[in-house]
Amino acid sequence: MEEYIYDMRGKLDTRYAAYAQPQEKESLLKLLQESEDWLYSDEGDDATKSAYVERLDAAKKIGDPISARYIETENRSGAAAQLREALNLYGSQAASEDEKYAHIDAKDKQSIIEKVATIQKWLDDSIAKQSERPKNVDPVFTCAEALKKRDEITYFALPILNRPKPKKTESASGTETPKSGQEPEPTPQSDAQKEGQKEAPEGPSEMDVD
Repeated sequence: MEEYIYDMRGKLDTRYAAYAQPQEKESLLKLLQESEDWLYSDEGDDATKSAYVERLDAAKKIGDPISARYIETENRSGAAAQLREALNLYGSQAASEDEKYAHIDAKDKQSIIEKVATIQKWLDDSIAKQSERPKNVDPVFTCAEALKKRDEITYFALPILNRPKPKKTESASGTETPKSGQEPEPTPQSDAQKEGQKEAPEGPSEMDVD
């Protein structure tokens, strides 16, 4: 409790100054002062753990949204960059004419491109709205939402892009079916078959006619 009082009081005048509304700051400073006075009173010395928790929770109810706005601002560009990186990656792969993606159905690749476009529009619109929003109010979108969108496109695109190429068609005997217009290679004969062909007569002999 004591640590929170001194830490939050100092930050309200420094890094959190732009992220707290005047009324929030006034209410929180008043609550922190009251908690500090109570903390060093006889009542505070003899208080139970639940009494400390109750006062700390009351202060955090006002302070946490302020600190959250600061944290979101600090991390927003990084989260947006991660989402953009994923969108660029899967969008370029879906549009690629590389041989490794040639076996994937055009409709499936198009579905990735459309999904990328939808999420990209959401990101662009969110950033535009956020740029017009004051720092001391809750953000239009959070870093967690941006990273969730990154996971969404990843789990959608990867199963399609990683789809294995179909195996070559084989005949029932296990040999590859010859291409159209191509004569099948002759089946090798065994030594016994070759020997039998040598011993077989070439044809019926002529008989003498009286």
